[in-house]
Amino acid sequence: MILQTKDRIIEVVIEYIKSNVDVTQISLSEIAKKAHIGKSTVYEYFKNKDQLICDTYLYMLNEYEKYLLKPIVSQSFKDAFYEQILSILNAMKDAKNLVETIFSQQKHINLMNEKVVDHKLKVIKDKMEERFLEIFTLGAKEKVIDINVEYNTTRGYVIQALITGLLFQFINEQTNLDEKALLDLIYKEVLNTFK
Repeated sequence: MILQTKDRIIEVVIEYIKSNVDVTQISLSEIAKKAHIGKSTVYEYFKNKDQLICDTYLYMLNEYEKYLLKPIVSQSFKDAFYEQILSILNAMKDAKNLVETIFSQQKHINLMNEKVVDHKLKVIKDKMEERFLEIFTLGAKEKVIDINVEYNTTRGYVIQALITGLLFQFINEQTNLDEKALLDLIYKEVLNTFK
């Protein structure tokens, strides 16, 4: 029962975040009411609203981390690349407001909690870089890409910007591409970075 109540509270805050509501402006009373509990019950799990917001961000980041880093089923480079990009796209669709919310509201989270959220974001970023390295290594083994071309420190940044930029345009409906055409474009352009 304890875990269920805490989860209900967090789920209410997640609903607000995904609805693009500034959770710093929502009272704990409103959150408690929507979770069908008393306000004092919220304090049994969270010492204040900052902790609730931070714990919610961390909960969401942990869930997205699990989703983004689930084992790749595909055995070929192209299929593994598409599978990972689709995971990112689906997570971005679901979390459309999460990252924006975290960065716009960080000033409202106390410094200690901000460091915790920043650390979690860095951990996910590092693991995603490792994942792409594994995928690109598969591409090198298949001789689809040459990862031994002249080392260029900006290639990783270019690939990351290319992927995230096109995915953000897609989820914000700023392109007329369908999902398949988007994946094909990202794949083709990422391959071009290895030439």
